[in-house]
Amino acid sequence: MQISPETIGVSDWIADSSLTEASRINRRQVVRLFERANGASMNQILSDIKNDKLTVYSACKRFVDHIRKDRAPQTVYVYRSQLVGLFQSVLGEDNFRRTVFDRLVPNGSVYVSHVKLVPTLQQVKQLLQIANPKYRAIIGMLSVTGMRIGELLSRQMSDFEVRPEGYARVKLQASETKARYRRYSFVTKECLDWLAAYRIDSQSEYAFGKTRDLHLEYTAVHQHVKRLFQRIGLNDASDKSEIYTIHSFRTFADSQMRNAGLDSKYASAILGHRNRLQSESNYLDWESIERAWAEKCSDRMTWLTPNTPVVEKLQKKNSLLESLLDLSDAQREKLFELLKQL
Repeated sequence: MQISPETIGVSDWIADSSLTEASRINRRQVVRLFERANGASMNQILSDIKNDKLTVYSACKRFVDHIRKDRAPQTVYVYRSQLVGLFQSVLGEDNFRRTVFDRLVPNGSVYVSHVKLVPTLQQVKQLLQIANPKYRAIIGMLSVTGMRIGELLSRQMSDFEVRPEGYARVKLQASETKARYRRYSFVTKECLDWLAAYRIDSQSEYAFGKTRDLHLEYTAVHQHVKRLFQRIGLNDASDKSEIYTIHSFRTFADSQMRNAGLDSKYASAILGHRNRLQSESNYLDWESIERAWAEKCSDRMTWLTPNTPVVEKLQKKNSLLESLLDLSDAQREKLFELLKQL
């Protein structure tokens, strides 16, 4: 095979700076799965293709057949679509033709094959109680902010703007989000405390750092959270028609914000649901959104720490009870007589 000079390497394709971090994570995942399906490293696969020991289309078919066994049709569609850009970038357009690819490696039907189940508030509390400090912080933030996992893992500590009231505003640049608009999420003081407990010895610039310059990987985090779901009895349906995933927390956070009284438009803005906002996404007043979130959600969306307004109300009732107990018998009898007359 004659390789075009107008090509780049696989690592360059993965690290494309025009993409969001989540998209780069997806590309890395595709390459890893491609290697696993073909039983060789990408360097070896490309070498065999260039030396005409293997055709690129047969390698692609092996990959698609491999992922069809245990992945949803929509996921297969997305991963398969990545192959065109990968091999046209690495081998050249003359060596990878879309029409031939579509004929030899057909797409198959695309449909939603499963429903994402959402844990209850009590089940989220159970997850937080059994999780280690790292995953307590991760689950806590996902359940409060509704961020996508890639958005959360790529947050640096400089993205957190802690307010005097104790909560924090978290910045997400347009280039880092799926909907491609700048937005903010908000984190309760409870979650910040969990993050601080996890990071007590961390030197990473990332909130959830693997090393100083790298953050945790999506796949490892997803697998660990999946095991936590299973530990509290939240299992997928046997036919995978209903499943629990790390993205279940997005729906959970959305519901909790609305239940706390936050305007639905504000909740959609925080979660990055641009399709619900339509053109309004360009005219959001984030100061108003923050004030509303702080008023409605900051105290109510705490999962293991007692809710502040509720505690104050109980303290007030206890103080009244103590005052009644301090009365003499004669004073109590007089009080009861007065109450009977009301």
